[in-house]
Amino acid sequence: MKEFIVKQEVKSSRELESLQNFLKSNQLPADDLTLDKGSFLLYYNTDEKLIGSGGLEFYNDKALLRSLAVSQELRGQQVGKQIVTDLIQLASDNNMKEVYLLTQSAYYFFQKLSFSEIPRDQVPDEIKSSTEFAQVCPSSAQVMKLIL
Repeated sequence: MKEFIVKQEVKSSRELESLQNFLKSNQLPADDLTLDKGSFLLYYNTDEKLIGSGGLEFYNDKALLRSLAVSQELRGQQVGKQIVTDLIQLASDNNMKEVYLLTQSAYYFFQKLSFSEIPRDQVPDEIKSSTEFAQVCPSSAQVMKLIL
């Protein structure tokens, strides 16, 4: 049974540190995250345990989805899908036209959520200049895009 989950936007350096630790525990990059480029969400269960995260970095009218993670014990229970749905709504609320992401392990998950793979040379320069694209993710990561 899916448990009740509370969503909270990251606003403080302490919350950012919690996010970074959560991402690292899920083998995801976290050291380059800052609060000045976008918005990150934390998801807690009723015991106030951090069980999920996701974020967007904003670049003009384009967003880079990153930091999507769900606790191992809750995977397969639609939590990740809910986080992506929330992030797409957040992108839309911020007048974004496109959402990009890089993935090495969740291609089919994102494909089911209407993201399409695109060649790296079709990625806009502002997304290419992000630390995730330029430094953090290897060139073997697949690039995906969703038009809003």
